[in-house]
Amino acid sequence: MNALLDKYLMILNKLGPNSETGAEIEATTEEVAGALYCTTRNAKLVIRKLADEGLIRWRAGRGRGNASRLAFLAEKDDLLLDYAQRLSSKGEYKQAFELFQAYDARDGGGVHEKYLQWLNGHFGYSVDSSEGNEAVDILRFPVYYPILSLDPAEIYCAFDAHIIRQLYDSLIHYDYSSDRVSPGLAHAWDINEDWTEFTLYLRKGARFHNGREISSEDVNFSLERLRGSRAMSWMVRGVTEIELLGPRSLRIRLARPNRIFHRYLSSAGMSIVPHDLVEKDERFFIDRPVGSGPFRLNKWTADRLELSSNKDYYLGRAHLDRVVIAFMPEGLPSKYSFSNWRRFLFDDTSSVEEPGPEWTVMEELDKGCLMMTWNLRKPGPHQSSAFRKAVDLLLNRRKMIEEVGGNRVYPARGYTPTERTPVMEDVLDEEEAKRLLRESGYDGETITLSIYGMHGADAEWLSRRLAEFDVRLTVRKDAKTKIGDPALIASADCIMFEVVIARDEVCEVENYFQEGNFIKESLGADALAWVQGQVEDALGSDSAKERTAVFRRIEDKIRDDNEVLFILHKKLGTLAHPTVKGVELNYLGWMDFKDIWLEPGASSRSPSVTL
Repeated sequence: MNALLDKYLMILNKLGPNSETGAEIEATTEEVAGALYCTTRNAKLVIRKLADEGLIRWRAGRGRGNASRLAFLAEKDDLLLDYAQRLSSKGEYKQAFELFQAYDARDGGGVHEKYLQWLNGHFGYSVDSSEGNEAVDILRFPVYYPILSLDPAEIYCAFDAHIIRQLYDSLIHYDYSSDRVSPGLAHAWDINEDWTEFTLYLRKGARFHNGREISSEDVNFSLERLRGSRAMSWMVRGVTEIELLGPRSLRIRLARPNRIFHRYLSSAGMSIVPHDLVEKDERFFIDRPVGSGPFRLNKWTADRLELSSNKDYYLGRAHLDRVVIAFMPEGLPSKYSFSNWRRFLFDDTSSVEEPGPEWTVMEELDKGCLMMTWNLRKPGPHQSSAFRKAVDLLLNRRKMIEEVGGNRVYPARGYTPTERTPVMEDVLDEEEAKRLLRESGYDGETITLSIYGMHGADAEWLSRRLAEFDVRLTVRKDAKTKIGDPALIASADCIMFEVVIARDEVCEVENYFQEGNFIKESLGADALAWVQGQVEDALGSDSAKERTAVFRRIEDKIRDDNEVLFILHKKLGTLAHPTVKGVELNYLGWMDFKDIWLEPGASSRSPSVTL
């Protein structure tokens, strides 16, 4: 039926875009064939099918010179809405949006708003009883960017890491809020005195989604697999040997002391994969991953990702039965871009805009910032420290926050907000910036700023701001799927992106060692060598305070040398209806699906959560 509806809309758009429903117009079989890009023979078959379905009325002209008469019997808006709802209900969200873009020439209003209102009810937390006697708890929500990879060895984005943590499990678990580690796949471990040997003991009964028990061989394979050019290879750069002591025990030896290596072992990048499946067909495994986490993969297409609960998860099954994540098409018109859709959805927009006293409101500053790196490996005006400093002094972060709006709240002078962030003065000196521009010898050359799928409003604002001082900055929008591409990174003068320092030291190490990381790939050779040497020394210190001091010293140096530009901090917030429980932000700024549940007896269409 969907194919037939497509053909009806194609003919309507071409031959009768302004005709009234039921009113006859003149048409020929040849014109119908032209609208469908097919032969007249096939056009006749389509006409017959459309007539049989009651979508059109066709009166063939008799004799030469007598045109046929065509009437469209289905009202376009109603048909579009019904068709889009059918597609969305099957998870074909992109096709639904493309339907409106292809067949609805009107700008906003009407059917668009009806569809958006329907989506607000479709997304969120629901209970479905249509799949048998047992109710199925489902969480549906959309995102505006694709998942780049579900391979633990290839992580560049926080959202990818979040989904990987739902599918896989790690040897050790780390609680960011309490700064404590706890057992994961390893129920116990020993660390030698100088932190160069880590002996781990795997728990019995922990299984992959295919039912096979996890062994030390899987751990060995998972860590060894990270070596080489993998995005997460930096995590095993200090590993010299992995010794298998038995089917559920192993020892990892390091070349140098690393006082936070146990936190490496808790990261998404060190998730454990089944060695036999990856060895058999790695490409197949990457597309259809099998882990041991609280959820298993049902489907991963261009439209959506579907997860179902792992009923045999060793730490207890999730309360949710299914999670459906819809991938919205890139570049949607603004009428589709409800900011409330950014992460989790609700049912009632009025409830979210003016939440009642029963709603739980949670807000916190994002553990990271929007920033920009200068590509110091590429020639250009930005090679001048005076030029880079001038841009910093011209930025006017508070004005940017005010004019761009949204969840932008404070100017940034480092990776993460501190207690001083709300009262910190912005660095702004236009006259000194003009002097520095003259000193740098800048002569109007164009600076290319690369962004990847997001931050368009921020980048365009910066371009307009610098243009006020005759600094030409052009924004290049690169596909998010190209993150980590060395050629793209090398071709940009600067890159704007958002860094998440979710695990403090571990994330900062990643910034300076990960291949394809914007910061690591942009620093000059001498600066990078100094930074990496500082990090290596810090990892051997048994004092967390000393390690923090080293990382702040690195941060201060790359900022004061104008090698990076820290721009602003954002606020994360969520509203949770009282019937929805277990709603808390994790260290990646998302919610762990395993912990979300609906209060017994609550409405099957209760408003859920919004970020």
